[in-house]
Amino acid sequence: MNLRRWSIDAPAGSITFVATSSVHPIRTNGKASGCFEAAFDDDGFVPTHPLHGRLDVPLDDLSSGNRLIDREMRRRVDTTTHPSIVAEIETTEDTGGNAAKITGTVRFLDAEVLVEGEINLLPGPRLTGTGEFDVRWWGLEPPRLLMLRVDPIVTVEIDLPLI
Repeated sequence: MNLRRWSIDAPAGSITFVATSSVHPIRTNGKASGCFEAAFDDDGFVPTHPLHGRLDVPLDDLSSGNRLIDREMRRRVDTTTHPSIVAEIETTEDTGGNAAKITGTVRFLDAEVLVEGEINLLPGPRLTGTGEFDVRWWGLEPPRLLMLRVDPIVTVEIDLPLI
């Protein structure tokens, strides 16, 4: 078993935020940077060893493909004052295979929230996972414009190759 430290291969990876609305789903894609430390053996990730890491998501790089939605998102979160979302893994619990339950903090909009989720560290190595978060935890109210209503629960999907 080897303890290894990796950096995220930002150009090859993706982070996607999916919000539901009264009109259609809103998918916003971005890149992330950061580094992770974990144990690996010949079979892959050793989830009994704690996985530690940090993920930084620059908000100006997020794009839904719709300029109006992107401009409104940047205005609501004030990306000049709050340029990124920062997540740090603090604890790891083995859930079998290459998966682990993680606990960590997410800093966004001057608030730090303790969150839980499941993450997979796959051979390659590659970090994947999906989680649901309520934007109100960080004091952000979802937009309501005329007929458009956005649900406060956002699904976050990560697929991050590590180098």
